Amino acid sequence: MIALYIGSTGGYTGKSLVSMGLGYKFRKDGLRVGYFKPVGILPIKVEDILTDNDAWRIYRALELNDPLSEICPVVLTQELAVRSYGKELKGLLAKIVKSFDQLSKDKDVMLIGGYGSIYTGSYLGLQGLKVLKRLNAKVIIVVKYEGEYIVDYVLQAKKDLGDRFVGVILNKVTQEHRESVDEYAEPFLKRKGIDILGILPHDPLVGSVTVEELNEMLGGKVLCCHDRLSNHVENFLIGAMQVDKAMEYFKKTRNNAVIVGGDRSDIQLSAIESGSVCLILTGELYPGEIILSVAEQKDIPIIVVREDTYSIAKKLEKLSIRIRLRDKAKVSRGMSLVAENINFPLLYKKLGLRAGQ
Repeated sequence: MIALYIGSTGGYTGKSLVSMGLGYKFRKDGLRVGYFKPVGILPIKVEDILTDNDAWRIYRALELNDPLSEICPVVLTQELAVRSYGKELKGLLAKIVKSFDQLSKDKDVMLIGGYGSIYTGSYLGLQGLKVLKRLNAKVIIVVKYEGEYIVDYVLQAKKDLGDRFVGVILNKVTQEHRESVDEYAEPFLKRKGIDILGILPHDPLVGSVTVEELNEMLGGKVLCCHDRLSNHVENFLIGAMQVDKAMEYFKKTRNNAVIVGGDRSDIQLSAIESGSVCLILTGELYPGEIILSVAEQKDIPIIVVREDTYSIAKKLEKLSIRIRLRDKAKVSRGMSLVAENINFPLLYKKLGLRAGQ
């Protein structure tokens, strides 16, 4: 049995997407696959079982039938976090090992989902490095590519992981960064003996959020076009400029949601006419009948929220990096990205695996 830890040197790099895609491909190749998340940070109850939201979604996507209670043995609730700062918690690592041993008995590959980075979790006594070593896991590092400087983090991870380090996956590589990957990062990492297992391009759909999810995040109220809540938002724009510049500004980006004061009917109309996906009206100010009527004609939902424009923009900045693979369209696209852009022959060779073993 191969234990494969999907880790990173920072948070929100796409570990869940990679875990899901690898699991899907392994299963397709006839391998018996399990998924395990030692520590979860998104508590959810499923049939009275406390687990992690991401772990639950991956569990369902891979059509697993292992006991759900064992998939994520430590879930970071508010209560657990407070207790951990007050005193040293004992028995958590033993609980993780026990669940892992139970799940891995009949598997060829156990995918282990890291949380945060491989350095996260020390205050719980569950730093990623400590957990993965205890589970005797090989490690893939997933990095969100934002420039050549990321090689520093990869080099440090290789040093800290030693022989456990399998290679790196560069994720969310935009078109503008692809040249620097090809010319600088990839040749440098290869020269340092680091295998690049895959380069996953930035995909707008995978990084998007539906209007319905957006409304849930913001605690807003949808005023119209309830049948369009499945529309995907890829960009957030702030409508705080002169009206004569607004139309040109909004047309520069695709599938945008415009955040605008509820009293700026001129900007609201420009956003609707330019084809925005939805409007977020701030300050709990409701639009006039004309705006509502035009929005309904154009099938553009309007959400009203209590907070001001600045507060909503800051909140979305934080929330957007935590967008999860929820709907089927994003799950399907995410799996395809992994299947098409990971060097599976190289990965199988490094892990000593073969399809259908």
